[in-house]
Amino acid sequence: MERKPGVERTENLADQSRDIPGAHSGTIVLAIPSELIHHILKYLGNADLVNTAIVCPSFRFLSQRVIYRNVKPTETMVIPCLRCFASYPHLASFTRTLVLADATRYYDVFSNYFNLLRSALLNASSLTDLTILLDGPYARYLHGCSFRLRSLTTTLDWDRDFIKLITEQTELRNAMFGGKFVNDMVLPSDTLKKLTRVSGSPLVLAAVVPSRNIKEVELCLLQQALFKDDILNTASNILSYSIGPLTALQIITHLSDTPSALAALKAIAKNLPRLNSFAFYSSDGAVSQELLEDFPEFLSCFECLRSLTLMSRNKADALHDKTFTATLASMWHASCPSLQSISLAGSIWLHNTRYGWVTLTDLDRLLRERQGLLLSRQKYWTEADLTTIPIEEAKSKLEENKEDVEQGNQMEQQMIVLRDSLLQFGGP
Repeated sequence: MERKPGVERTENLADQSRDIPGAHSGTIVLAIPSELIHHILKYLGNADLVNTAIVCPSFRFLSQRVIYRNVKPTETMVIPCLRCFASYPHLASFTRTLVLADATRYYDVFSNYFNLLRSALLNASSLTDLTILLDGPYARYLHGCSFRLRSLTTTLDWDRDFIKLITEQTELRNAMFGGKFVNDMVLPSDTLKKLTRVSGSPLVLAAVVPSRNIKEVELCLLQQALFKDDILNTASNILSYSIGPLTALQIITHLSDTPSALAALKAIAKNLPRLNSFAFYSSDGAVSQELLEDFPEFLSCFECLRSLTLMSRNKADALHDKTFTATLASMWHASCPSLQSISLAGSIWLHNTRYGWVTLTDLDRLLRERQGLLLSRQKYWTEADLTTIPIEEAKSKLEENKEDVEQGNQMEQQMIVLRDSLLQFGGP
């Protein structure tokens, strides 16, 4: 019997099974809904998916959907990947996430490279998450693409062609703009209406944040001269014009001397007193004990700060001294009572109304103990003769149960807040 590509009907496969070893098991598999098979295939690695793709036409289609859904080629495979997308539009249409390094940094790319890039991206019609680390004024090669991005990370120059590109991306919600800002570039007021998270330099943020619904910002100040109180005062004042309102701020910078750093931080707190989350990452320099001891001056300016994260690449600075940092949480909480979680270079503390500041290990233990206590109380009430229990004792136990439930709910909520914080700024 002649094989018909793509046919999944069980009766046809049964006829074919007379001459095909193992076809009976394949018949059973293909009788499963394709959505379920697709879900199962998502748990396989690419090497296994290549093998499943040669089973039959149906498996090939489903395997290709998984293989090409998230594409992150290495530097040496960027050009072959683009050639594949340009030559096989149906494969490019499967892609939702695409990460492209800057091939021009590693090769003397041929003159048609940018046209190849354009041809590939024109075929990626379902793309929602794009990372394109291509330095320079090349945004015009992305004009007219049919995809509607929800997330964009790019180092393309912020010029007129780039403005046109992001004007086309009406669904953009999360963006990292790392390219060079061209002077006098103005972003039309009716663009990026759905953007809520953005990362960039002060000039880029000044063009994006005001009058938009921005809730989370990453401010990049990678030059030492930029982390000054006057610059931070201007930048944070601009951020205050978000209509989000702005609730979370992360700063990546080169840390200078302690007095200058403290003055810069205080400028932020003065202009953005209602932040819920603040994170500071020192890409260079050392976080000193003096700065950490003076942090109450900075924290006292916040009205409702709940999460504080401090990170540093310098493993020898005070932030990595666990003995010194062990007492900071309670000291800082005295100046900022709204604080609920503090993360210092991987050491995490959470505030509990009953137990004070506890580590993640402590919190996990307390949650297990609470679960055991609730089970024992449930057993007590199940086995007890309610007619023999005095009213006062019953009221007392009910109050204990209510208090324990409230404590448990608080601890579980803190775990959720901490998880959101780690997702938002990256784990320590």
